[in-house]
Amino acid sequence: MKTNQPFSRIEFNHLAIISLFAICISLANCAREQQDAQAVDFEKEKAAIQAVIAKETESYYKQDFEAWKSTYLQSPAFRKFGYWEGYENKIEAYIGFESLAEVKKKQFEANATIWAGSTEERANENFRITRDMAWYTFEQTSYEKDTHKFLGRSQETRILEKENGEWKIAYLGFHYYPFKEEEKQ
Repeated sequence: MKTNQPFSRIEFNHLAIISLFAICISLANCAREQQDAQAVDFEKEKAAIQAVIAKETESYYKQDFEAWKSTYLQSPAFRKFGYWEGYENKIEAYIGFESLAEVKKKQFEANATIWAGSTEERANENFRITRDMAWYTFEQTSYEKDTHKFLGRSQETRILEKENGEWKIAYLGFHYYPFKEEEKQ
């Protein structure tokens, strides 16, 4: 016969045990996350991430395919999404590293990299770094190397993963601002 009590004593004990177990798991996860955050040498990892981004940019403009490729997570999980007025369709998207590598290899072999030899300035940098993953956002301004002519300004995002102890770009995102009239010259 069913009673009006919402839980029997046995059901209540089971709920109490399950609740205690859930609280313990939650506290353990918080402690692990806190240890992970403390275990990261932020300045060291930040410098390593900046070095990977600099290497990727430099090898891109030098059209050094192997050096450029070495900065990426070469996986189907890789993503690249970008917007620039100079693209025919304004938007560029790559799912998986192989699709991007094919296009870049042909581009480098054809010596068809635009802005080759340009210089970049990065500002408004923001880093979120854990032991095996990092999120890096920044504003980038590009100039011709010799004349310092303005080429473009963008908002950039990189998500990096550690692979064999080295940071690799797993996601590359960029959105170029439209040119202002005075910048078009």
